[in-house]
Amino acid sequence: MAATSLLSALVTRLLRPAQSCHFLHHSFHLAAVRNEAVVISGRKLAQQIKQEVRQEVEEWVASGNKRPHLSVILIGENPASHSYVLNKTRAAADVGDATVTISHRYTPKEQLKKHTILADIVISAAGIPNLITADMIKEGAAVIDVGINRIQDPVTAKPKLVGDVDFEGVRKKASYITPVPGGVGPMTVAMLMKNTIIAAKKVLRPEEREVLKSKELGVATN
Repeated sequence: MAATSLLSALVTRLLRPAQSCHFLHHSFHLAAVRNEAVVISGRKLAQQIKQEVRQEVEEWVASGNKRPHLSVILIGENPASHSYVLNKTRAAADVGDATVTISHRYTPKEQLKKHTILADIVISAAGIPNLITADMIKEGAAVIDVGINRIQDPVTAKPKLVGDVDFEGVRKKASYITPVPGGVGPMTVAMLMKNTIIAAKKVLRPEEREVLKSKELGVATN
């Protein structure tokens, strides 16, 4: 998901100057007048985005809204995962866009509930069926279920996929919720496809873009 989001941001921001470059056809075989690829700085792009978010948060809070709160549930003690979430925590503090609470699969349930009950957004990827129940979610929260667990269906005795969230219970309390299957997974694949065609269009020369627009308008009117 992070890679998909980065691709989308890079396409819309970093490829804008490429309009003045010279390309051969509209494929990804770019004929730039250089011997080395341009190094895309994720850090620089992130700083731009965080500045925009910082301003949005300031306006949001100044309008009388409560500061957003984000809860993240981690799987185990993977150092890479902890490092990844630590960066999110630092970013949240930098922009002022959320209070980030980090938990993992070994956090006692009552302690976990103290965090999730305050959260505007709960993202769970712990790999534990029914970890997040309705009593752990505040009214109107958004619940993103990234967990994938294979269990035996108590009715059919056949294996089935479920997430970390008690879907039927939580859906009555949350304002938004993603199902498993059919939630986060299909969206990541679909957005990857969407971002691919956006990227393809971004590398067109200005005159090629005009031809493409004319063709698309022609199809739309027909």
